[in-house]
Amino acid sequence: MKTPAILAVLAAALVFLPRAAPAAEEPEAVYAKFHRAAMAGDVDEMLKYGLARRRAEMQGASGPTREAALKLVQFMMPRAFKLENKAVNVKSGRATLTVSGPFEGGRHDMDTVYGTVKMVVENGEWKVDEASWSNDKPPVLAAQKPAAPPAAGKAAAAAAGAQAVGSTSQIRKLGEAKPECVYKPVMTAEDVERCK
Repeated sequence: MKTPAILAVLAAALVFLPRAAPAAEEPEAVYAKFHRAAMAGDVDEMLKYGLARRRAEMQGASGPTREAALKLVQFMMPRAFKLENKAVNVKSGRATLTVSGPFEGGRHDMDTVYGTVKMVVENGEWKVDEASWSNDKPPVLAAQKPAAPPAAGKAAAAAAGAQAVGSTSQIRKLGEAKPECVYKPVMTAEDVERCK
């Protein structure tokens, strides 16, 4: 009968293990509120979604300093953004959002800018720690797999539930692919022919 006692001790140990409490809202929802407040020019609302130390820094700032900080934030951010990637480490209470958005360049051209937003859990809520913006695509986006190529042919379109577009009467059979060449220590005449 030692098994129930051991299970009780293990269960009690699991209860007391340190772990990060899950934040109430997702990090991207908190960043969206931060971004919306920044674009609206509401410094106090924007600071609600930032870390306590940032709020403390801005509390003692003069009106012109707060206004200059807001204008800088507004200048660096695009008016709208799209979440491209999210990496959350619940255990450490940290998240990194990769976002993108349209940005009007100096020649009135629209460019895409990419933001890296670092988030931290503070008092059980996600808060914006810092955000940096660049015209360069972040490596995390360059490493993402491209979308699957569209399926070819009428049968594939029908299987996907889509309507086939164009004429399928022009489809030609190209023939079988040449067998793959594999170099071996001892090769038959057939193996040699494949590798010519």
